[in-house]
Amino acid sequence: MRLDNSCEVGVHRAKMQCHSERSEESIEIFKTKGFFVVPPMARLLRMTGKNRFTGWTLAGTFLIVCLVLLGGCLGKGTQKPTEFYLLRPLNASMEGQGVAAGEGIVLGIGPVRVRDYLNRPQIVTRTSTNEIKVHDFQYWGEPLSTNFTAILVQNLSVLLSTERILIFPYRSKQELPLEYQVVVDVLRFDGEPGVEASLLVQYYILEFEENERRKIVTKQPSFSRPLADKSFETLVAAMSELVADLSRDIAEKIKGASG
Repeated sequence: MRLDNSCEVGVHRAKMQCHSERSEESIEIFKTKGFFVVPPMARLLRMTGKNRFTGWTLAGTFLIVCLVLLGGCLGKGTQKPTEFYLLRPLNASMEGQGVAAGEGIVLGIGPVRVRDYLNRPQIVTRTSTNEIKVHDFQYWGEPLSTNFTAILVQNLSVLLSTERILIFPYRSKQELPLEYQVVVDVLRFDGEPGVEASLLVQYYILEFEENERRKIVTKQPSFSRPLADKSFETLVAAMSELVADLSRDIAEKIKGASG
């Protein structure tokens, strides 16, 4: 029995030695082929006893790092780019009016106040159920209150044929006394893509005469424009037209007051 067991043990050792030699041969083949992942993995998996746990830990960490790097490379090509928009002013030639340099009424614009939910970097839209949506990839090119004021100034300059417009706060008020002042509160300025864009404001006009100021107009008009499609280019273009509608309304009231 002992002789037989010795033979079996000898055969077993021979097989193990052969298997070890083949493993070493396989590793050498991987080295010569230039593989950069398998040889470190093979050496880690050959660890025994206490080091075996360390080997598996290092192998797992190595794979996780590779997957993270691969995911980052793939993600760069699929990330949606951010788009920036600005309102546009009236076209002076299309309105048929020119601006008289250094002439015209002295007009003060502002303060122009925009509701907090609108005055943020992102473009805000509204659904038919009055749900507000803030879009993470469609931004205003500058603060909405600043852009709105600038377009209102440009529009009124064309419509009233004057370049003498001051923006609140009026630093040159003493040098160029105001004749009229327009104060605007923007209550709603958004839209539902593919449906319509809306503007709701409250404004009043002050007239200055002989160092006295009096309110001559108070209005809360609303304007809307249909949208042909759901693109943000169409939405912002329609919103620019809404500011133009407001500008025409204000210009008519000032012209009526000035005779």
